Amino acid sequence: MMKQAVLEVKGLTKYFGDVAANKDISLSLDKHEILAIVGENGAGKSTFCKMLTGIYHPDKGSIAVEGEEVRFQTPADSISRGISMVYQERNLVGMLTGAQNICLGHEPCRSGLIDGKGLNSLAEQIKHDLGLNVDLNTPVEQMGAGEQQLIEIMRALRTNPKILILDEPTASLGQGEIEPFLQFIQRIKSEREIAIIFISHKFEEVYEIADKIAVFTDGQNVLFAPSNELTQEMCIDAMLRQDKIKPLIISQTPTKDKQPLLEVEEIHYGGKVHNISVKAYPGEVVGFYGLVGAGRTECMQCLFGLRYSKNIHYIFNGKEITKPKPRQMIQEGMILTPEKRMDGLFRGLSLTDNICNLFLDELLSNRFLKIIDRKKSNAFAERVLSDNSVKYRNVSQPIISLSGGNMQKIIIGRSVALKGIKLMIIDEPTTGMDIGAKYQVYQKLRTLTQEKNLCIMMVSSELDELFAVCDRLYVFANGDCVDHFERDEFDKKRIVETAVRGRKL
Repeated sequence: MMKQAVLEVKGLTKYFGDVAANKDISLSLDKHEILAIVGENGAGKSTFCKMLTGIYHPDKGSIAVEGEEVRFQTPADSISRGISMVYQERNLVGMLTGAQNICLGHEPCRSGLIDGKGLNSLAEQIKHDLGLNVDLNTPVEQMGAGEQQLIEIMRALRTNPKILILDEPTASLGQGEIEPFLQFIQRIKSEREIAIIFISHKFEEVYEIADKIAVFTDGQNVLFAPSNELTQEMCIDAMLRQDKIKPLIISQTPTKDKQPLLEVEEIHYGGKVHNISVKAYPGEVVGFYGLVGAGRTECMQCLFGLRYSKNIHYIFNGKEITKPKPRQMIQEGMILTPEKRMDGLFRGLSLTDNICNLFLDELLSNRFLKIIDRKKSNAFAERVLSDNSVKYRNVSQPIISLSGGNMQKIIIGRSVALKGIKLMIIDEPTTGMDIGAKYQVYQKLRTLTQEKNLCIMMVSSELDELFAVCDRLYVFANGDCVDHFERDEFDKKRIVETAVRGRKL
């Protein structure tokens, strides 16, 4: 008699507009198995898991749990059918204890009040059943990353799920915490009636614990097999996408000035950035590629002063920078556009207000009373919108009413309108855009380097777009800058393999 799969997915498809985030995903998983899902950033792994957990509703296909087809309207439906997920981003209340976080939302009550003694007893029982050694009376904000991860898993296991999904569970762990954590996951698999989906880009971890491997590429499951039938080489080859974005913008490496605009040696930040050394020259686009947890965003934030590191020092425009702060760096000629687009915008304000918030001193009609000249600010906003080919109705409309591509154009246009800007750090500039909008952003970036001699440092998880616009490329892995490529050395397979293996080949 055939063993009944605890999870069986057939033809699962999800569209956002005309873009297929997942297309025809099919796979199965049995109890006491670990399925590792690997793929580049944006390959569709998270979308797939959000359909399993009821956050997204599939447009096509089916999900079956223990042979019964299910349709989830809400995450609560998914939990009730035995699926729990631990997300990559921490989902804990820092001021509450470990026990309180484990039982959050499902606290035992007595006479209408939370039963504190019963709550602690329940949490301790879960800890005991899992054989863990964590002080559950400690507020989680005082715990290390490894202990916080265990609290998340204890909360997920509180409902005795049939399927546990772990999204990049080791990304925030220190090197010494990873191996004990993996051993814990293997023990759960063996001792409990459970199947585990383990999302990771670290192949050494995948091959240590996975029974099956699925490789996602462009929203499709292009490879699915037992782990002992797949080599790392086969997985990396499957991850490599066929070029969708052709280098229509042929970037030509500019003549290097004798003096770099930016020269960085040995940046360190906590356990996330180690010994980073990079150079950037006027008139070029420098790309930064890596997988989840590579440390690229943290490195850029250190340069701009959003993250403090007592050891940071570097040369920018011939001046030594120590203990940078954002206001100081803008004055020096550096600007950063954030990874999350809305972090750089005021959601409820108009186009004018969002464009002009960096130029308030220049737009005052009365400097003593600090009154903004609305006519002047509207005219300035219209000029920025026109220069950057933004499609809009009027400058009074809320920024949130624009498409993602037009929002990004505003962020870029506003940044370069600042006087004296020499270097722009731009983090994931085309996330969520269609191909046409992406091309417009690429064209704008190259135009800025050619017309303004601007240096652009571009963080992206899409290797195709880095190939389209970059003159040089740095590869990050596990907080280190592991290799550097000139444009004539660009090779997709070599770069992806460098990022995956975390070392120079």
